[in-house]
Amino acid sequence: MKATLVVICFFAAVAYSMGRLTEQQCRSPVASSSCAGNAQVRTIYSFNSHANKCVSTTGCGEGMNQFESEGCCRSECPYGDELWPLRGCLWRLGAAETTTRHT
Repeated sequence: MKATLVVICFFAAVAYSMGRLTEQQCRSPVASSSCAGNAQVRTIYSFNSHANKCVSTTGCGEGMNQFESEGCCRSECPYGDELWPLRGCLWRLGAAETTTRHT
């Protein structure tokens, strides 16, 4: 029973760490694009390398370093001045894969 629990915890930790963005991905510039006529403008959070923290902006773009909430941004990009406990992110805006970590 203990061995099974250890194995489950190990695989959970590996899966959890693989879902987070690398520091290089978080610090890369956020691509700006013009919105299509039918695109919904919304608040987007991304890690800003100059501010060294997650910041909000409005737009309609999608990408690797764009998140639906500040908490998700901080969880996926824990490299700045303001560190939060890792809570997991349900999804990144426009990410090909969906992150389904829950803590």
